Amino acid sequence: MNMTKEDIYDMLSNPIIQQVLLDILDEDINGFNVLEALTELTEVTDDEISRQLDLKLNTVRKLLYKLYDARLVDYNREKDEETNWYSYTWKATFTKLPGVVKKRMEQLLIDLKEQLVVEENTLFFYCPRCEFKYSFDEAIDYGFRCSQCNGVLKEYNNTNDIAMIKNQIKIIEEELTLNPLFS
Repeated sequence: MNMTKEDIYDMLSNPIIQQVLLDILDEDINGFNVLEALTELTEVTDDEISRQLDLKLNTVRKLLYKLYDARLVDYNREKDEETNWYSYTWKATFTKLPGVVKKRMEQLLIDLKEQLVVEENTLFFYCPRCEFKYSFDEAIDYGFRCSQCNGVLKEYNNTNDIAMIKNQIKIIEEELTLNPLFS
C-alpha cells in the first residue's frame, strides 16, 4: 500500500493515532518532528535528522529506537570500509501504523473493560485530604485511615468514574468499527 504525504499527514492528524504515538514515544513530542522529517526526506540518517531538527543526536536515536520497537520505522545499515563505522539510514513504515494503533486500542479496550468490572463490583473509600482512593479491602487493612496522612477515610462514590470508563469504551469501540483506518 503506497501512501502519499497527504495520506500520511491526514493519518497523523487523527487524535487517537496521536495519542498512541505519544504513548510509544513516552510523551516526547519531538518524536512527531522526527516522523515529519522521515515523511519529508523519505530515507535519512539519524545525524541528518539531528541537524535538521536541532536536537541532540542521542535524543533522535532514542526516539528512532522507540519507533523501531513499535515497528513504525525501519533502517538500513551500511559499513564504511575506511572507518569501520556503521551508518544507519532510517525510513518510516507508515503502512504499519493503523495496525499498531488498532492493536493498542484493542488492548486498551480490554483493560478498560476489566477496570469497569472492578469499579462496578468494589466499594471504594478515599482520603479527603490526600485524595488517595482505596478499595474496601485496603481500607480495612489500614483501619479506615489514610496510609499517607492518617486521616479518616470516607466512602467514595465512583458513579462518575464508571460513567467515564463506559464513555471511553464506547468511543474506542465506535472508532474501531467506523474508522476506515482500522478496518
